[in-house]
Amino acid sequence: MKRRRALWGIALVGSSVAAFGGFKWFSWRKEPDIAFLNEQKALLDALAETILPKTDTPGAIEAGVPDFIRKMIIENTPVVSQNRFINGLKDVESYSRDTLGKPYAQCSKEQQNEVMRHFEEQGKPLSGLPGKVERKLVGSSFFTILKEYTCIGYCTSEMGMTRGLAYELVPGRFAGCIPLAPGQKSWATK
Repeated sequence: MKRRRALWGIALVGSSVAAFGGFKWFSWRKEPDIAFLNEQKALLDALAETILPKTDTPGAIEAGVPDFIRKMIIENTPVVSQNRFINGLKDVESYSRDTLGKPYAQCSKEQQNEVMRHFEEQGKPLSGLPGKVERKLVGSSFFTILKEYTCIGYCTSEMGMTRGLAYELVPGRFAGCIPLAPGQKSWATK
């Protein structure tokens, strides 16, 4: 009798794990909710501006980074990463409403930074072989995708290159390693 009960218990746990895995696999590979992404302009603006705020150089909104992020997610990102990003946007909104009582876009800069630190900590990849397997199977985390596309969008925008970075249209000869002058901006060319 005990052996039969143990076998039923093992079968129940195994089927539960398989069902949960199947649900996660389906949720990662389902058709992404692009309509939700297009509705979140204010949230993407606030997230991008939190990563690259306006100072003496143009900010992410001024450089057109949120539109770049939206375009990259829709056109150039695998389905698994699209779903992780869209679910991340939903998580940011629900976390902000639950902990701060208001949407992310209406929070103060300090509150936005606090929420951003939470998602940065939550989205840290595993190290070593488990991290490689995680990135291969389920893609990058929401925060990693957001930060990567924000930096790429800023550094490839005209305003980011010309006013945020040091830029020469035709740089002349290649000098592989030269010291920067005090106060000089980073170069926009590779």
